[in-house]
Amino acid sequence: MNRVELKNWAKEKIKGNIWNLLPAILVAGIITNLSFSYSTTVGDVTTKTTYSFGFLFFFVEVGLAYFMINFITDKEYKFNDIFAFSKDFGKDLCVCIVRNIFIALWALLLIVPGIMKALAYALVPMLLTDDQYKNLGVTDILKKSEEMMDGHKMDYFVLMLSFIGWLLLVPFTLGLICIWLVPYMETASAKFLYDVKCEAEGVSSNTTQQAQQPVEQLNPANGKQCPNCGATVEADAQFCTSCGTQFQ
Repeated sequence: MNRVELKNWAKEKIKGNIWNLLPAILVAGIITNLSFSYSTTVGDVTTKTTYSFGFLFFFVEVGLAYFMINFITDKEYKFNDIFAFSKDFGKDLCVCIVRNIFIALWALLLIVPGIMKALAYALVPMLLTDDQYKNLGVTDILKKSEEMMDGHKMDYFVLMLSFIGWLLLVPFTLGLICIWLVPYMETASAKFLYDVKCEAEGVSSNTTQQAQQPVEQLNPANGKQCPNCGATVEADAQFCTSCGTQFQ
């Protein structure tokens, strides 16, 4: 599924689900970006100092990955999922600290290497939700993410960059567009990363299979049926919101 298809899939997927997604995404974002600032003045010079401690709650970022995986794969998802990995606080914190140190060290060379390293570690939260990787060490988790993202970093960067037009509209809409935009971006990002993970593992993500036959039309009142998974979707849908099949 290319970038355009992925984004169209994400738009279809969030229909009717925005208010279920938005609270978890916003709360997770706020918690993982917690910081406080204070100013000191000496003579005519005022210095502002900011301390960030959102990294202490990295387990919430892991929980959000779990929440989004459940959503895009049509499993039960709930707000409390974002706190599901609090019991793994110690390991999650170590992974976050080491990850941030590596990114910072690469960024000291140039901004671009730092960005590329951050992209390479984009799968870390998802890997931490998966039991098959729970016994990996801190650096092994980071290496596994790098391996899986190899060849996909630029695609992910372009995907995120493609939302810049929507982001420019935020001040003009007084931020109201974020009600739709934030779930849209998070869903598109989660789908991309989940598909990359599944591809690396050699398993089907159940969201990227293409239709092999024309869509069977049902009663117009009920929409139409996906030929791949059998789910009923809206009559004008271009993608199956259950498995991601693109209709011909």
